[in-house]
Amino acid sequence: MVIPFWLDRPAAEAVEVGLLADQLGFGEIWMGEMLHFDAFALGGALAVRTRQATITVGPLALGLRDPVQMAMGVASVGVLGDRPARLAVGASSPAVVEKWHGRNWGGEAERLSAAVALIREVLRGDRTNHSGRFESHGFRSALGPQTAHITVAASGPRMMRAAAACADRIVLNLVPVEVVQRATANGKPVAVWLVAGVDPTPAGRAQVARQLALYLAAPGYSQALTAAGLNEAVTAARQGVRPSELAAMLSDDQVGQVAALGDQGEVARRVDSYREAGVEVMVVPVTAGDPAGLRTLSALA
Repeated sequence: MVIPFWLDRPAAEAVEVGLLADQLGFGEIWMGEMLHFDAFALGGALAVRTRQATITVGPLALGLRDPVQMAMGVASVGVLGDRPARLAVGASSPAVVEKWHGRNWGGEAERLSAAVALIREVLRGDRTNHSGRFESHGFRSALGPQTAHITVAASGPRMMRAAAACADRIVLNLVPVEVVQRATANGKPVAVWLVAGVDPTPAGRAQVARQLALYLAAPGYSQALTAAGLNEAVTAARQGVRPSELAAMLSDDQVGQVAALGDQGEVARRVDSYREAGVEVMVVPVTAGDPAGLRTLSALA
């Protein structure tokens, strides 16, 4: 289960969703990072309040934290939760990296292997002696050796090739089943973030459309969404049309190309279609009209 960061919901709902997922027996809880909580802070909070779920922090943008910081963060979550935690990294987007944080975006595929190598070095408990794109010499974590399970968010061919060379797992977001089938060809385990809503209300469907609108012009996502039949909306997004107008352009059928919305049977069939393509399904629950995703998560559990 992926903790959703819907823009129209209270930030604290993230904690409720995570606790509910653990109680229902979901085996892994993911948390990315957008406009709400620092991902490691939320991961630590959930690690000490949940009992069995594996905590996966990320995907985190490669351009916003250095590899030593990311290794320290995921090690901290693992120690606080008294069970191994996992890390996910990715490129993010120019809007997040450049406009929000004032960092340079670009070349993430080239920096990925060096970043992952240094993260693994720190998590092994080695004293760092790393040169090249990332420099680190003489650091050794006082938390001791930790499990190093690193997922890479791959939203384009270059990142996909780089991820295949260094990741433990690849994660895709907002992709149709056809794209998933191609991604599994490299032999790495693949996970997919899939927005899901059982018996969604009109507010729930609108929530998904508004969030989808934010990704239409993002590098990597735009190609996958064009392949899913949203080419008109992608073109409009690239031309600067406002997200609210983009959301209004999206039909239920178009949103359904990259989401699982409907009654319990429809959602189950949609989830199974991804599983049959050979991937793990990470559900992102709709919460408008379904606080904390209770109806959706209970049905899927």
